[in-house]
Amino acid sequence: MISTGKKRILVADGDILNLATLIGTLKDNYHIVVAKDAPETFKQLKKNHVDMILLETRLAGTDGFELCRQLKADLQTKSIPVIFITAQSSVADEEKGFEAGAVDYIAKPFNAPTVTARIKHQLKHSEAILELQRLHQLALDANPNTGLPGNNSIRENIQKVIDDQEPVCIIYADLDHFKAYNDNYGFAQGDHVIVFTANVIKVALQLHNCHGSFLGHIGGDDFVFIVPVEKYTAVAEEIINRIDGGMEEFYNAEDFARGYVVAINREGEEKHHPVVSLSMGGINLQQRKVKAAFEVIDICTEMKTTAKKEAGSNILICQRK
Repeated sequence: MISTGKKRILVADGDILNLATLIGTLKDNYHIVVAKDAPETFKQLKKNHVDMILLETRLAGTDGFELCRQLKADLQTKSIPVIFITAQSSVADEEKGFEAGAVDYIAKPFNAPTVTARIKHQLKHSEAILELQRLHQLALDANPNTGLPGNNSIRENIQKVIDDQEPVCIIYADLDHFKAYNDNYGFAQGDHVIVFTANVIKVALQLHNCHGSFLGHIGGDDFVFIVPVEKYTAVAEEIINRIDGGMEEFYNAEDFARGYVVAINREGEEKHHPVVSLSMGGINLQQRKVKAAFEVIDICTEMKTTAKKEAGSNILICQRK
């Protein structure tokens, strides 16, 4: 998602007066970190998330042009926009700067409002590109049936809330008796049930104002969603009520009134399969501390498996600390 926080800009310039001037110009709107040369620039980049780099071409050791080329050749830093702010103002120098990978080239002495406007413009442009890249990656990862984010996005979002120590519940939802439904009503109708389930979870998160929540589709009839701790009970109840209340439309009147589907197994025996319901298993990250996404999936799977032992739609959250 597009960040709305204060951006961090790294200024690489060996001249103390130049640094002071740029810091004075930018400090009210941005977090500023400084470096006097190439080694210190890379050191700062390892320590800080940086949204933009302002470079002087004349640096001790590796000059700014070469430093920019190195930044653009590194997978970790290539997407950070670089603007040269330098006393080298010839057309040849400017051309050299753009060839090195810079997005803008500003000659000293500069006009403060102009610099501020150009920095703001380039940050917005960079942010838009990153958002397009994120949406493209999301589209590649999306489930073709529901359009929801798939496994890669699910792992990334789980790991993010773990790393950020966010007070959330992560919940694994899985339809019960769905195979029997598919066998009796067909896969096309089964897809309608899956889309219905996805929409139910999505609506529940929206109705309870779960800002920043996440919903992903593992595949088949399995979903994962992330919800604030204080709202998971209300969201789960909303989901259960809507699943149980809406499933009638996917059955013929006789099967639904009876409460089960009659099927014949391979041994020729008659089996009764209850109406599809939803079991959910989850973990409260405020209560149970974990370090990796795979731990969360294991715990949620265990909780969901236990929840399935109870009839009908229900939820079980891990209570171990």
